[in-house]
Amino acid sequence: MNRSFISELEELVLLSVGVLHPEAYAYSIRLEIRSQVGKSLSLASVHTVLYRLEKDGLLKSELGGRSEKRGGRSKRLFSLTQHGEKTVEDIHAVRQAMWARMQST
Repeated sequence: MNRSFISELEELVLLSVGVLHPEAYAYSIRLEIRSQVGKSLSLASVHTVLYRLEKDGLLKSELGGRSEKRGGRSKRLFSLTQHGEKTVEDIHAVRQAMWARMQST
């Protein structure tokens, strides 16, 4: 399998973007990770990972509509690219294969 490796945190962010799409923005991703994994991250950490994954071509982003609740600012909404979807699928396949091997021993 020819793929690049990503960190556990990068994987969690990618999965969260996939789960939350089309409402995947830094704060909602932070809440999703805390809810599913119990890991509390700073918003700055989430932003850092999001922008790194976008730079690496795994995510893309666009500005959403402005909100009075946010003082008239827009949310940056993230989604998986084809490369990001392929990476998530590859990770899933590797984990399934390894679990199957472990359970057969």
